[in-house]
Amino acid sequence: MSASDDQPAEVWRGRLASGLDPRAQALNDSLAVDRRLWPEELALTRAYGPALHEAGVLTAPELASLLSACDDLEADLVAGQAELEGEDVHSAIEAELTRRCGDPARKLHTGRSRNDQVSTLLRLRVIQLCDEAVEGVRELERALVMQARAAGDQAVAAYTHLQPAQPVLLAHWWLAHVAAFERDEERFKSASQCADQLPLGAGAVAGTPLNYDRVALATRLGFSRLADNSLDAVGDRDFALEYLSAAAALAVHVSRLAEDLVLWCSPAFGWFGAPDGFSTGSSLLPQKRNPDLFELARGKSGRLIANAQRLAIVLKGLPSAYQKDLQEDKEAVFDTGDTLATLLAALPAAVTALRPRPERMDATLTPDLLAVELADALVAEGVPFREAHAAVGRLWAAAERAGVAPAALPEAGRLALSPHFTSARLAGLSVEAALARRNRLPGAGPRSVAQQLARHEARLGLGPALEPAHPVVEASGGPAPPGVQSLGDGTTLRRARLTDVPAIAGVMAEYVMQGVLLPRPVSELYQCVREFVVAERAGEVVACAALRVLWDDVAEVRTLAVRPDHHGRGLGGVLVQSLIADARSLGLPRVIALTREVPFFERCGFVVVLRESLPRKVWTDCVRCPKRHACDEVAVALDLVPGATAAAEAAGREFTLSLPQLDQKRGAGLPIVS
Repeated sequence: MSASDDQPAEVWRGRLASGLDPRAQALNDSLAVDRRLWPEELALTRAYGPALHEAGVLTAPELASLLSACDDLEADLVAGQAELEGEDVHSAIEAELTRRCGDPARKLHTGRSRNDQVSTLLRLRVIQLCDEAVEGVRELERALVMQARAAGDQAVAAYTHLQPAQPVLLAHWWLAHVAAFERDEERFKSASQCADQLPLGAGAVAGTPLNYDRVALATRLGFSRLADNSLDAVGDRDFALEYLSAAAALAVHVSRLAEDLVLWCSPAFGWFGAPDGFSTGSSLLPQKRNPDLFELARGKSGRLIANAQRLAIVLKGLPSAYQKDLQEDKEAVFDTGDTLATLLAALPAAVTALRPRPERMDATLTPDLLAVELADALVAEGVPFREAHAAVGRLWAAAERAGVAPAALPEAGRLALSPHFTSARLAGLSVEAALARRNRLPGAGPRSVAQQLARHEARLGLGPALEPAHPVVEASGGPAPPGVQSLGDGTTLRRARLTDVPAIAGVMAEYVMQGVLLPRPVSELYQCVREFVVAERAGEVVACAALRVLWDDVAEVRTLAVRPDHHGRGLGGVLVQSLIADARSLGLPRVIALTREVPFFERCGFVVVLRESLPRKVWTDCVRCPKRHACDEVAVALDLVPGATAAAEAAGREFTLSLPQLDQKRGAGLPIVS
């Protein structure tokens, strides 16, 4: 492709007498890297074209011609029948569109800069990569949870410093990794929220004079928020750093899992046989079975961590606004995305293919694992723990010198160390008893593990959904017929379906833009769709609300929103009552909410409570909230069991954060319900 006289190869050449020196050109051009953003560039063109039409820059026929050219170019690029040439993807796409439709494409860059353009494209790609990472992590979690379920009551030694420590259920070990990966999910969701902000309209540095509906532009591109400072909008790469940092944290957890599996597939442990399809042999040693996939996963972690550091180093010390240094942001993002895609495709299958060897696991259940049980038994008889600890240590040292188990020492010798070391006392020690004593969360006992497993299975779609055991109730509070519930005037109430997710996002959108609701990626809405109840009228979702189970004694009302044209119909109250009924069916003693609509919740039976009485899980969303340092929401609670809140305030301090309760009179907030 050759450049025409009015479409120079460099879009900035009008200012300069000549083009770049070839040596500078080689350093300047980024098309080899950023050409991967051509789908986002075309999506941006399709969204920005109507804005230019609205601003009077493009006529209707010109807009139609531009959009048609976008369709043709996309088809050619997908088919490999178009070549992109230019210094970057932006100029290359513009040049191709100019070749295909002429003046409409020459007008395309009106009111924007590559500075706000590239930030928009990269944000779109980061949101996509975050969504893909979340689903990939969840697939890995599902594989781990299925292994935990298959493990049954198999016990193994837990190690600290690679030395035998205490017995745990094998499932507990699998679920330890699941707990870490669940946090990684949240990090990617947070990174997606950070990226979910439209910078277009910032121009090069000072904004655009064009008059178009920026909210509509954001909606067309799938953004739920607008950047509100042009200097920050073009220079901000926090979202990319958050994505890379989330990937780095995931890499640490992947490496830990891989290291465990390398050890436990080794002959020294032999807990699992490395699966053939995910192992290699040796070029010299014919007997070898090498767990290469897990070693590669462990090695790739360094690459992912380095990519986060790489971008942080670029960003450190840059002045405000856009700098050409930021051209270095994309390689790290793309490489991390590619690496994660490969890792998260292979790891779940490799975990699933592992072959357990129970006999080797049983061999780890030695008397050494029960030393602390003996010390605890002495404590139960009134011996101070430090004294008991020292006495048991002397017993084990004597057994080691004799080369036998502690119970095999002559009883007289044991009693000389402590009168408590009777044969009957030592015979009463067992792995089963040790595990049964640790049945409370977060312990390794059967009941605790069963609770963990049930929660993860429900969360990951592998077990029973958290559905109400009885029908949703009408506003009157009385029972309603099963299935879809009629509320009169053609409005119905029902459980949300997967197909409702776009509509739920639409009901939320205005309140997200206003800062009333936290933005949530569509991927998250799909993951938690079973928490939602929706009101529907004339085939359209007009209101929604969700019940999030936080612990075994509390659930939270969240994402309560009613479309503005349906205010005044009592839908908010009906939705809350349906969630309360759901909570009752689950046997929960308490329902809570964080809200600016205190009078509404009081009419629903809630009372204002101390924020400090809420469990820590409530505050995980707060890190994504721009108001987290000046929160104006009020904590409310409804006791389904009398005294539940008081009991939580008395006993639940280990779950609390010290966040101030602001004056609820400060700002009326924006009404969601009426």
